[in-house]
Amino acid sequence: MTALLATGGRVLTPASRDATALAHENGLLVWAGSDAPGPALFPDAERVDLEGDWVAPAFVECLSDDPGLEVWSSRGVVTAPLPGTHGLDTVGELVRAGERVVLGAGTDPARVADELTRLADELGGPAVARCTPVLIGLTTPVDDGSLAALAAVGAVLLVRPLVDDLAGVDLVRIAASGVTLAASTRAGSAHTESSPTGDTVRPWDTLRALTSVPGGRGLSPRAAFTALTRGARRAAGARDGAAGTLAPGAAATYARWRTGELVVVAADDAVQRWSTDPRSGVPPMPDLSGPDPVLRGLVVDGRAAVPPQ
Repeated sequence: MTALLATGGRVLTPASRDATALAHENGLLVWAGSDAPGPALFPDAERVDLEGDWVAPAFVECLSDDPGLEVWSSRGVVTAPLPGTHGLDTVGELVRAGERVVLGAGTDPARVADELTRLADELGGPAVARCTPVLIGLTTPVDDGSLAALAAVGAVLLVRPLVDDLAGVDLVRIAASGVTLAASTRAGSAHTESSPTGDTVRPWDTLRALTSVPGGRGLSPRAAFTALTRGARRAAGARDGAAGTLAPGAAATYARWRTGELVVVAADDAVQRWSTDPRSGVPPMPDLSGPDPVLRGLVVDGRAAVPPQ
């Protein structure tokens, strides 16, 4: 596959806070940085002008049983489906077989932590971690001991901000515990004629919900975005640490968004405030208090899924 060099944008990548360009080849991102060196590094690449667009990893949806993938793509969302859910009584059997452990809504996180800890003591922590245990639909507080136990075995908590009431959930404490936090973009549980697929996929509303949990215990926009990209990839089974990012070596799966000025959020006496100060060191994000950014293109594994608009 011919290399592609895209310049003239604003690129969210761990390679550089001020990246304006990226290049990918054979489905993988190979470089991200400033515009100037790009043509010399990739003289034979196909060239794309990003026209000032914000380029970021595509949103990832794990709870994707809907068939309307074209509609999902039109929202900047790609799918990485989880296997079906199981009951807590099957966890031991699944771990011994090396299969994925996915527990549905309503499962007590404290009981999950106890069972996974018991299995880690019996079989070893790596044996449990290889199954990437996922707990879907957290709606109740989780104590520090359970969080530590879940973090120790590589568990993922997958929240559904547009389905469940997160009023009693301290996302800040969960994120700080070491547990991987993932999130679903879905606002509904299934596709029906009265509720088209596209109406259930609302990534920007999901970001707003994650950042506005009552009591000031919501995530920063950057952490919320990570839950919808890298966290969701982790929930789906990725273990390389780069999936869901635009790090060199990761899959070239990204969206182009037309948006206004990018901003960062800084803490000020426990109150979040919008700022454009570059000295914060926090990668800037679209302003969630404004209208949704407009999707201008989607690339999946190096190929255009939604052509540039």
